[in-house]
Order: sequence, then C-alpha cells, then structure tokens
Amino acid sequence: MERREKIRMAAVLLAKHNFLFKKKLHILLLKLLNNMKVINGLASMNLNLLCQAVIVTPPDIRERQLSKLERNGTFWERDVPLMDESRFKENFRVNRNTFRRICEKVKDIEKVDSNMKPCIPLHKRVAVSLFALGSAAEYRTVASLFGVGRSTVGEILLDFCQAVCENLSASINSYPPNPQEIRKIVDGFERLGFPQCFGAVDGCHIEIQPPKKSAVDYQNCKGWYSVILLASCDHRSKFTYINIGSPGKNNDSDVFENSALKRYHETADIFNQNSKRICGVNVPVFLIGDSAFGLSRYMMKPFPYSANQSYIEKNFNYELSRCRRPIEKAFEQLKARFRKIGRRLQVAPKNVNIIIRTCCILHNFLKLENDEVYTAWRQDAREDLNARSQPCHTTRVGENDVNASAIRNAIAESFREVDGDVSGSERGGDGGGSGTSKGDDVDGAGGDDERTDGVADASD
Repeated sequence: MERREKIRMAAVLLAKHNFLFKKKLHILLLKLLNNMKVINGLASMNLNLLCQAVIVTPPDIRERQLSKLERNGTFWERDVPLMDESRFKENFRVNRNTFRRICEKVKDIEKVDSNMKPCIPLHKRVAVSLFALGSAAEYRTVASLFGVGRSTVGEILLDFCQAVCENLSASINSYPPNPQEIRKIVDGFERLGFPQCFGAVDGCHIEIQPPKKSAVDYQNCKGWYSVILLASCDHRSKFTYINIGSPGKNNDSDVFENSALKRYHETADIFNQNSKRICGVNVPVFLIGDSAFGLSRYMMKPFPYSANQSYIEKNFNYELSRCRRPIEKAFEQLKARFRKIGRRLQVAPKNVNIIIRTCCILHNFLKLENDEVYTAWRQDAREDLNARSQPCHTTRVGENDVNASAIRNAIAESFREVDGDVSGSERGGDGGGSGTSKGDDVDGAGGDDERTDGVADASD
C-alpha cells in the first residue's frame, strides 16, 4: 500500500514539474518573439535613416557613387575593334602596331584572374593608360568610358608608368657616349648648320597642382605653378638627357648648373678628344642653348643684344637659333601627343615626375618606331602654349670667359666665310638671336629610324 502511495506522489510531482517547465518555456518564447519585434523595428528605423542620409549626401559624393556604379562602358570591347587606323591613333596617340609593341614591353603589368572576379586584360590596361596620357580627360571620364572604377584608372596608369620607366629607359641613354655616337649627332647638327654641337638644351615648364605646404616654390615668374623639365636633344628631336622635378621658381640656368649634364660635359675628356680646328681655334664638342644659359666652352649661347650689333654676331645668333629648333620641336611634340602634360597635370604631386618621365621615354620610343605626331595635334598644342606662355630669363654669365668667347667668335667667323657677302637681314637674323618663329619645322633632320641615345637624370 505504501508503495502505491509513493508511486502516486511521484507521478503528481512529475506532472507538476512538467507543467512548470512548459510554462517557463512559453514565457521564454514570448520574450523571444518580443525581442524579434524590437530588432525588426530598429532595422526598419536604421534603413529609413540610411535612405535619408543618401538623399542629403553632398553632390560630389553622390556623383562619385554614381560613377562607381556605372561600369558598363563598352568603348574598348565594342567600339575600338571597329575603328580604322586613323581613329585608333587619334584616341590612343599611337598606331596599332606600336600599341602591340608597347604591350610586349610592359607585359609585367598583366594580372592573373582571382577566384572572386576576372582581372582587366593587359591590352585594356595599356589602352586605359595611353588614353589617359593622350587626353586631358579626368580619371572619372576615362573610368566611365572603359567601364572601370575611377581609382582603378589611377592604379593602372601608375603601374604602366613604372613598367615603361623600367623596360623602355634604354630609349634615353646617351651618356656616356662613344666616339661613333658623338660623330653621328655632331654630323647631324652640322647638316642643320652648326658645327661641333652634341645637343640643344632648353627648359620647359609643365603646369601642376603643387603641394599646399610648398606651393610658393612652384610658382614661376609668370604666376602659375609648374615643375621644370630640363632636356637636351639630338638633331632628330630625340631626348638625350632629361632632368625632371625642379620647382617652377627656378630658371633653366639654375637647373642646368646643378645637373649631371653640366658636370659630365665639364669633366669628360671625350668631348675635347673630338675637337675640331675652326678659324685657328681648337673647338671642342659642346651644347647650345638660349640666352638663359651661361656662356662656357661646353655651352654656346647667342651674343647679347645691342643696338649696334655687327653682322657677324647677328648671323651667329640666327644660325644658333635655327639649330635650337630640335629641342623646341621635341617639347612641342611631347605636349601635342600627351595632352595630360600639355595642359594642367592634375595628379598627386608625388606622381608628377614619373608621369612626365614616362611621356619623355615614350616620345623617344615612338620616334624609333616611326610613329609620328599629327600636324593637327601640334596646332592644338601651340594654342595651349600661347595660353600659358613659358617663363623666360636672360643672363650674361660667362661673357667674360676668354676661352668661351674665343670659341664663339671662331664659329661666328666661320659662318661669315661660308655665307660670303650675305647680309644679316637677308639671313633673317636680328639682334634678339631668333631667326625663325616658334613651332616651325626644321629641314634636314636625320632619319628617325636610327637608334636614339640618351640619359635620364631627375631631381625627385
């Protein structure tokens, strides 16, 4: 009897505990449902706030989001294959054969597909880079055209520039020159009318957006911000030396005085070893420049202007001006082909030098490939140059150098012997030392199928 009573009591307790367990479980479920309602309410509230934030987003941020989403450009995939040779070159500033050659040279920038998404092909990367360099369009415009992100355009361009500087730098490697290279270039300038010349030197100011902390250093005498590209070229307008990055407040002479170009011509014996006897004076191989440079035995410049300037001096100035045309032509072609630097270079200051260097290297490489600049491009570039006139400077440094003056006088006398009785006015010479207008072509330049020589030296 007692056993039955115990079993009955145990069953009652079990039923009671089961009821309490179900009651607690029900309470927990009710709390869980209530919490879920609260979470859903908060999520709905956050979504509304997010929508309101998007609506009041500033215009520049909305524009960036829009350009990021609209990546359906089919310019490269659909339009470019249908282009003829002329339209292709107009867009990418090179012909198709040269484009393929460049792709071969910079294949290091090719990427491998990942598990997440396919990478941008090599040819499209080169196309994006050349289009960005050859046009004045913003990265946002290039991104929309090619169907990529705006930041991707900048990354691709910098990768391309790095590859060009590493793989095509041999296009500018003239220093130290060997006797055969010296003779080839000297003969080329002599055909243009000036003896013993190894290169025409000049500086070109390229407009930039300067660093805020040092903007005053980049303001040139014309009032705009720039970096200086100091370059020397041969008779074919191919660069033999480049120095990039000096702030615009400097002048060409300052940059040259601190350059490796001056140090080499000042100390190398090979230029004296290739001297030539002219009118009784031993004339070494030298450079030529305008009135911004100091006169020395390795740098010939015009005679200073005077009201009573003699015919001999006028004639010398005229001949020197004619033979300086290749460097002016080189700068003009550089800016005409690569509008990125022909107009304001709107990139981060740290990227300015490598972009300019890349354009200079490609300028030489494309000349080797006989890929010439369209006349229409040069006309457009001249209009841009007129809009931003180049700073000018004049110095009389070196005019008292006896040896340098003797060399200049001997060359001037040799011109008179060649010209006979031709007057300075008939030659077109004037006291200012300029006998041709800026931008004209030079006749008699050597063929562009020869090897380009040079050296690059940048002040970063």
